Amino acid sequence: MTPEDLALRTVLLQRRGLVFLPARAEPLEDRYLRVADLELAELGYAMSSRLRDRLSRRNLAAFAQQQKWIAQTLAAAKGGNQEHVPLFRKFPSKVPKNTLQLWIKKVLVHFAQAPDQPCLFCDRVGTTHVLQPCQHVVCDDCFDGSNYSACPVCERHVDQDSPFFEPTPNQRKGNEPVTFQRIDLGEDIEASARPLFEQLCARAQALSPDDRAALKAVVDAFGTKAIAWVPETIPVRENVALVFGPLLRKLELAAVWPTVVPHLQTATDVLRLVAAYSEADPALQGEPTYRVTRVGDEDEDPRGQLASAHVDGEWVQIRRTPFVKRRFAVAKLSRKLRRALLGVLESFPPDGLAEDMLRHRSYWVWVGQFLHPHEYAKRYPQVARAFAIVRGKSPQGDPAPAFETYYGTLEAAVTRGDAAAMAELLATRPGEFARRFDHMVRTAGDDARAVAHITHTFARLVPRLSTPMLLTLATYLPTRTSPAPIRIFWPKGKTTAGVSRSDTRTPLPPQAIEPAVEAIDAELLARLGRLAAFDTVILDRELRRVLVPFNERTASSSAVQLPRGSSLDIPDGNVLRLFLHWCQPQRGRETDLDLSVALYDHEWRYRGVCSYYQLSFEAGGDQVAVSAGDLQDAPYPDGASEFVDLHLDLARKVGLRYAVMVINAYAGMSFDQLDRAFAGLMLRRDVGGKHFDARTVRLKFALSGDKGVYLPLLVDLERNTLHWLDTYSKGMFELNNVETSKAAIVKLCPEHLAYFGSGIRMSMWDLGLRHAAARGRRVLVRRDAGIEGYVRHDQETPAAFMARIEGSDAPDERTATIPTEQGSGVLALLRRGDIELPEGSEIYALFREGLFPTMAASDLIPADREG
Repeated sequence: MTPEDLALRTVLLQRRGLVFLPARAEPLEDRYLRVADLELAELGYAMSSRLRDRLSRRNLAAFAQQQKWIAQTLAAAKGGNQEHVPLFRKFPSKVPKNTLQLWIKKVLVHFAQAPDQPCLFCDRVGTTHVLQPCQHVVCDDCFDGSNYSACPVCERHVDQDSPFFEPTPNQRKGNEPVTFQRIDLGEDIEASARPLFEQLCARAQALSPDDRAALKAVVDAFGTKAIAWVPETIPVRENVALVFGPLLRKLELAAVWPTVVPHLQTATDVLRLVAAYSEADPALQGEPTYRVTRVGDEDEDPRGQLASAHVDGEWVQIRRTPFVKRRFAVAKLSRKLRRALLGVLESFPPDGLAEDMLRHRSYWVWVGQFLHPHEYAKRYPQVARAFAIVRGKSPQGDPAPAFETYYGTLEAAVTRGDAAAMAELLATRPGEFARRFDHMVRTAGDDARAVAHITHTFARLVPRLSTPMLLTLATYLPTRTSPAPIRIFWPKGKTTAGVSRSDTRTPLPPQAIEPAVEAIDAELLARLGRLAAFDTVILDRELRRVLVPFNERTASSSAVQLPRGSSLDIPDGNVLRLFLHWCQPQRGRETDLDLSVALYDHEWRYRGVCSYYQLSFEAGGDQVAVSAGDLQDAPYPDGASEFVDLHLDLARKVGLRYAVMVINAYAGMSFDQLDRAFAGLMLRRDVGGKHFDARTVRLKFALSGDKGVYLPLLVDLERNTLHWLDTYSKGMFELNNVETSKAAIVKLCPEHLAYFGSGIRMSMWDLGLRHAAARGRRVLVRRDAGIEGYVRHDQETPAAFMARIEGSDAPDERTATIPTEQGSGVLALLRRGDIELPEGSEIYALFREGLFPTMAASDLIPADREG
């Protein structure tokens, strides 16, 4: 099996729950299958009967190899493919309660304990051991060698052959309630991969890291075949580059280029393609990096961060100043490919070409050094002119031609406060018009005629707007009748760090909002109505707190694709076990990450922490939270793991309201430089079972970027609700912890709760409701009390049908049944895939459980729009 084929099979197993196996004749004995069943059950999975039968029809060696791969692939999705051994192996018991006393003991041992001397604390002789390579001398009477997995003093991994370390009894399997996820047999790998490829190409927004990896796997595996699968239109320009960049690397130019050219419509498309071909990020958002100088140097920058570094044998203070590098390592461009790229650029209107290149001026100056446009100035004169404008001079040193940009003209109108001129200019670019609609209406002020003209123009342009834009405006505009509790902006970047400010804008008048929203809703229903119709649409009311994905480019790679800003109920009686795992590269620097839980009351007053400097948080005589200890390195290949148990019932009992999961980069390499780094949470009832129980993992997500502090989630203890934040804070260069992050936590967390709680972002329930009203003849709504059914009446419009379902006052069926017969056309949009559906159903399920989802949330955002 080639690496490309293996990557594709991994994607289809983790995303679709499908295993592809050739048919063989004689089945193996059932005892082998029972072993496979038990191994998968340990991970929370179960095989379908047809997969089990097909797997049994392999020779024993092939069976063992296939079963091992299935188990390892599924374990990796939950983080269970690593050994998770915390500092305190007997966690959650046997964790020292007095962290200060423990710290004092460690300091004294570090500085005063010598080999072959009596123990400083118990005065015994012959009980000390010198650990390697740290050379710390520890007493096996004062430190429990059966409880520690690393040096008790420096908390770094050491030689486990030391007699100090004693065996710990094997951890038992926890007594946990388990809902198994089913995996099934896939019959035709090409027939399964092609719809996934087409769905990813049809996405109406930038792909998440997981989606990028899936697209690359399909392209790498099928190569030439994938060219025939490319649709006529790929809505997101960035995704065009992600499709064709790998194909250009893999195949001959002549085989790919005729398919590429129709998708290159602007100079930026060409630039993105060059980036993807060079295996760089086609988002063109710049590469964050740092300029390091010694403090006192002439180029010292007060905006930088102070730190210490070992330079030329001495410790000195340095300053790390961030900046964004707008260039990438350009792959070798053949002469034939350079001519093809320049030919496409030459085909664009001259002024549009120059203006588009000026939008990414730094990139084009850099890439121009590899395209050599001056060599072909006679053949491609418009390209040569555009590069002269971008560079500010010709290759001969002559001044660049005079050029006025569209945005320069627009900003002049903005500066004058001329709403009519703004509207006239922006009407030629519908997307820009929509983004500045709010600003134009506020600029028009009390001029009713100007407001009416802007609103009428907006309504006329609505059919030309992208669906993500319409979904955003559909929920955003109704909130503009009054100031927002907080404004948060989501700039481009590899990770999300929303920028906030208070809302000082003038509210918009109803006469601007109402017609605009009416036009948006009508267009969304019409657009969805052009998609395939279904006899039955099943819609989960629980999706009302799961948001429609946005800014997916920065979403953390995750086993469950929970959109940022979503919230989930936590079942009663559970303990949250948070986990963190990281591993340094084979020749990487020693790196220390820390897992903490910060605790707050109703007013966001700090109440305490569970972290490396306070291993246990106690209140009212109860142990509310307990840490498994702090490991200060993560050597390759095993890495390191940390855990924190949070007892929700006890936290509520002592008056706590919010618990925030915090992951800090304390020292060493940044998140994205590590060999691997991920975190997550388990819902536990039996905390005495295995430290890491894959069956109980509910969320597992990757760490990325170079920020110092990551806030993945917070728990509202009063409402027993988990809020998915997925946001980063810059933090410090090193030595980050909850104490240094308090200001960021009490700023970011309340702001995010207020922002997402204001209804400014559309929920999956709202989107699903529109799908149901536009595409379904019969709609079944799962609520807490059961399933209600609604049947579209003759002559009932989608808008009226949607209003009736949303009102839920008069269902046609108080107790409806879900169709199960073969051939039923069913679209199911679910939070939990815990129902039986007929084969061939179209399914979105946030937690797939027993179902096999055929789509992700982003696939429910159609890209259909006018030219």
